[in-house]
Amino acid sequence: MLLLMPTENTTLRINANRAGTVKEITDYLFDLENAYNCLYVFDDFLGVVSPNSYSRRRSKFFFYELGLSLAPNFKLDNSNEFLLPEHRMVISKINIQSPGFWEVLGTLNPLQQIREYLNDRHSRGKDLRWREQSEKEKAMLENELIQRQIFEADNRTMKERISIFRDLGFSDQEIRQIIWTNVGKPLMELGKHQDNGLIEGTE
Repeated sequence: MLLLMPTENTTLRINANRAGTVKEITDYLFDLENAYNCLYVFDDFLGVVSPNSYSRRRSKFFFYELGLSLAPNFKLDNSNEFLLPEHRMVISKINIQSPGFWEVLGTLNPLQQIREYLNDRHSRGKDLRWREQSEKEKAMLENELIQRQIFEADNRTMKERISIFRDLGFSDQEIRQIIWTNVGKPLMELGKHQDNGLIEGTE
């Protein structure tokens, strides 16, 4: 089934301090696309289960009448085959210099969330206390940052979508687990490339 989330295209320019090995660049582009796809399908899923969605009314039979439920650790399929070709992220421009940049084209919501995450992370990376923390401590802070971006967003659409999970019967703790599994981990994997200089800030 192809995802049909209403979309608006935009570009994201990711500044880079350096080039890298073939493996570094391959891993970086994989993690960038994976984060984009995860954000896209998560946003689309929330649209599907919205109380006003026809798909939600159809699926309600399976969730309630048959006694089935979504587990808090469920993972959405983010394969490219589930996105229409025009909704997939593409590289639109590359500047191979030091510094240089990667420019990608894709749908607005996923790229905006990636932009906010990388810029916040870049600002925090200037803090000596952050650089001296252990990987475990950094991972915990990464999760807190992502959760805060979603739960405290001054964005009516995002708040409405969080309420969708509550309407489905999930507690705030379960919602946080869902967000971490489907959004937090992919973003954190992308953020690691900021630590090795392949990513700086974004525009």
